[in-house]
Amino acid sequence: MEFTRDENRFYFNDADGKLAGEITFPTRGDDQVWVIEHTFVREDFGHQGIAGQLTRAVIEAARKEHKQIQPLCTYAKSYFDRHPEAADVLVS
Repeated sequence: MEFTRDENRFYFNDADGKLAGEITFPTRGDDQVWVIEHTFVREDFGHQGIAGQLTRAVIEAARKEHKQIQPLCTYAKSYFDRHPEAADVLVS
């Protein structure tokens, strides 16, 4: 799935242009840490793995931009618990 990136979020809209999912990650401190604070997928798009895809998009961007991630939302925390291979971007 293709996502659009704004300054501190990835998102996608449905065919009518309405928000269908997003993940937000404002920066903290010296802009080297992204804080994942919110992951949302609209119910009619649920159970398709989209939240995981959004999270992976943030992880890939963090790697490319040499950022670290602090997961605060419950989904992001559980994602990192289930995917130890993504630990390289976690705040130490």
